[in-house]
Amino acid sequence: MNGTWTLTKLALKRERLIVPLWLLLLVALAAGQVQRYATGIPDIAAFAREMAANQALTAFAGEIPSATLAGMAVWKNADAIYTILGLIMILTVVRHSRGEEESGRAELVGAGVVGRLAPLTAALAVACGSAVLAGLLTAAAMAATGAGAAGSLAFGAAITAAGLVFAGMGAVAAQLTQTARTAIGVAALGLGLSYVLRFVADGSGLAALKWLSPQGWSHLVRPYGDNNVTVLLLSLAFTAATLALAYRLLTRRDLGHGLIPERPGPAASDRLRSPLRLAWRLQKGLLAGWIAGYAIAGLVLGALATSIEEVARQGAAVEEFFRRYTASPEATMTDAYLWLIVLSLGYVSALYPLLALLRLRSEETTGRAELLLSTPVSRARWVAGHLLFALAGTALILATAGLTMGLVAGAPGKVLAGALVQVPATWVMAGVGVLAFGLLPRAAAAISWAAFLFVNLFGEVLGPILGIDYRIAKYAVPYPNLPMVITGAPFTATAIAIMTGIAAVLVAAGLAAVRRRALT
Repeated sequence: MNGTWTLTKLALKRERLIVPLWLLLLVALAAGQVQRYATGIPDIAAFAREMAANQALTAFAGEIPSATLAGMAVWKNADAIYTILGLIMILTVVRHSRGEEESGRAELVGAGVVGRLAPLTAALAVACGSAVLAGLLTAAAMAATGAGAAGSLAFGAAITAAGLVFAGMGAVAAQLTQTARTAIGVAALGLGLSYVLRFVADGSGLAALKWLSPQGWSHLVRPYGDNNVTVLLLSLAFTAATLALAYRLLTRRDLGHGLIPERPGPAASDRLRSPLRLAWRLQKGLLAGWIAGYAIAGLVLGALATSIEEVARQGAAVEEFFRRYTASPEATMTDAYLWLIVLSLGYVSALYPLLALLRLRSEETTGRAELLLSTPVSRARWVAGHLLFALAGTALILATAGLTMGLVAGAPGKVLAGALVQVPATWVMAGVGVLAFGLLPRAAAAISWAAFLFVNLFGEVLGPILGIDYRIAKYAVPYPNLPMVITGAPFTATAIAIMTGIAAVLVAAGLAAVRRRALT
């Protein structure tokens, strides 16, 4: 454990900007929703009954803990908070453990008076400490809105528990794989499985399945309702088990290696004769995973559409729902649901091209790009190979979701068209990724994640909480400008053409910057 405190201070210094930002985000999601409901929902009890009767909404957000302002705020955003915090914990732990080994810095640090367990301990100290702070700040913010103290503390404990669980999961993943990218993928798979179990449990009424989901354990607390914090003993036990396993695995492997060996390609191959083929080899795993995930999501979400019933257009909540997600008064609740799901899948799909393009930065920092560019391959061809999969892959992913969801919902053509409409907006995000890689390569990852979070949270979460009208959000993010073709809006090419043009300009500027800058 020698050097643990020094490495902890170093990690805190590196996280001095990131941690305050996501803490502010989580607190705003929780407490801001209380204020939004207080000003926009005149009868919170009637609103709770209406939402509880909708099985699809229950699947997305979970069961309503109580028919109060605070209880409905927890119902609306708690699952998003647990999921976002889980992802943050995974990224933080892997970054300061496996990421340091992959870059070679851990070996340099280890040459000093630093114990073998110190780097992982420092990473966990920062991640788990941040999770505890997130729970405390959220509890304080909720109490400041007038919510009950007991419920606020229970909610804060549920948030902290979710963070601790996925910090432990990230620590184990960091020992299993040789690269940070793969470790994040393994841990994110666990996060996704946890979410799916919780989603199916609430969507199907099989509440027992929630006991198999780490996120489900936090849901079972039911803040401002039962306040059943004893269920979090499962979270603590799971965290303790994963941390013990992570330390055990750490002592049984070599520095820089994972317990799951990498699968190198053949020493000689005639399949990598062009940058495009090389890009395919590097990108095919990521693309296949996204396609499979969206295909499953389309099937599940499309099946839920059949249970959506017509709802009388009464009350502020329903009126707002239709105003935001429909373009015709004749649109049904099912149409609104399908468009909302397609739009949500579009928002999430913005992450794929960013991750695909960040592979360029990974190739650069490891030195493989320099070796490739020492051949007659130009920088433009190198980038273009990965860019092709980022752009075409986005269209294929969304088309897969639209087709599977449309077939199950009984409207394949309409839903597929709605899914494909999302493509140009996602290409804008790809343009941001290329531009960041060209102009500020060292900050490309941070810029990409910041752009993704901004678009998702400003457009669909923080914007409404802050009282920003949906029409105003159109000036900040691309997705609200898309024609709502599923809900009766005629298809117009204006917004599509503008977004495609913006994406082209960003890509061209990024390629020009890549050609002029030095490799770092």
